[in-house]
Amino acid sequence: MGRFGPDRARKYISPDPRTRHTIWSLLIGGSLNALSTYGFNQTQVQRYMCVRSTRGAKQALFINAVGAAIVIILSSFIGVILYAYYAGCDPLTAKRVSDVDQIFPYFVMDVLGGKPGLPGVFLACIFSGSLSTISSGLNSLAAVIIEDVYKGLMRRKLSDERQGLISKIFSVVLGAVVMLLTYVVSYLGSVLNAALSLFGVLSGPIMGVFFLGFFFPQANRHGGLVGFLTSLALQLWIFLGAQITKNQMTSVRLNLTIDNCTEPVNITTILTSSPIKRDPLIDFYSVSYMWYTPIAVLSVLIVGLTVSYLTRPHKPNEIDPKLLIPIGDACCCCLPKRIRDFLRCGVDYENYFQEKHAYESDVEMKETHLYDTSKKHSFSSNTASRTLSVTDANTKHTSSSNVVSPTPSLTNRNRKRKYPSNVVSPTLSVAKNGDVAYDNSALNLADEEFLKTRF
Repeated sequence: MGRFGPDRARKYISPDPRTRHTIWSLLIGGSLNALSTYGFNQTQVQRYMCVRSTRGAKQALFINAVGAAIVIILSSFIGVILYAYYAGCDPLTAKRVSDVDQIFPYFVMDVLGGKPGLPGVFLACIFSGSLSTISSGLNSLAAVIIEDVYKGLMRRKLSDERQGLISKIFSVVLGAVVMLLTYVVSYLGSVLNAALSLFGVLSGPIMGVFFLGFFFPQANRHGGLVGFLTSLALQLWIFLGAQITKNQMTSVRLNLTIDNCTEPVNITTILTSSPIKRDPLIDFYSVSYMWYTPIAVLSVLIVGLTVSYLTRPHKPNEIDPKLLIPIGDACCCCLPKRIRDFLRCGVDYENYFQEKHAYESDVEMKETHLYDTSKKHSFSSNTASRTLSVTDANTKHTSSSNVVSPTPSLTNRNRKRKYPSNVVSPTLSVAKNGDVAYDNSALNLADEEFLKTRF
């Protein structure tokens, strides 16, 4: 900040949403973008569902967070290196590349072009990363169309073989559509800017609907649908307006020159006789793409709650508490109980938490009982094994007392004769004190399934 001066430092902490990157846009917009990716994205949810347990999904998510942080840090270092390398001779200003996304491949060919094989490795890495992302996206789109549209809305029943065939057909068709859309995306400027903008436009309203259902029990389906469509229309309006009027916006690129270029550069400047008419909504279209997701979520909440109250909102006793997130208890736990009860919107969380705590205590008690019972049986079995007949090495005499052995035909190591016939195997059904051992198969499966679905 000291190098760029106080004006630029003040710009980076400004709350103005038109500034492309500020501390607030990165913290708020970046956090909501990450939450939308890892919490509500179809491709990510499918990966969670492939893991056997919730704990395994959390571990995979933490591993992914570490890997993503490493990738972001390395990408930032690459950007710093590119800026330092071409600060005195900008390839885009010198017309050596036609787009800012071509600078990195140009750098690879400029630096590593004389080393055979390395440019090919770079190209292979680019294609492998692209194919892995595209394949998971096509799979998710095909799954959504089959499960939610074909089998959900149209109520069609499919066998596993036919569902696999239709999924492959949809993947091919969607792949062709994606290839055609690349022509449109090429006019949207930087790939990263276009990808994050489209992601905020399309996924922001979806996350807003989830927020509406999680935190507000009064919301109904009419409010969710109208809020989603309104937010999507607003986001598309901002995005398309920004693309149409991008020539009228102020450039946000860092200062680059061509003074240190070794080869002569010919720059042609086109002078226009009349200035371009400024769009009256240019300030509205100039909102940073980092704010697309927060704007989408906020618009869904405002419109959804308004429509819900106008079209008979849900009553607190009509909603299952397990489907809601008590935001007052999660974020405002230090507030007085009266305020927390107001933030609960009339939902009886106390009874739900008591039932959930009783269920968890019951499960923990059963698991402890199972552990203690198995441990007692293991101890009895080990004791019985240790009371086997012992052969004296000097007298070669074998005890024939009533010994409990795990197998009735156990053979002595030193002498080739079996134990007497009065040796019996241990039984684990009833203990000596008369207590019946706890049998795991005796659990009431219907009650277990009911409690699992309840909590």
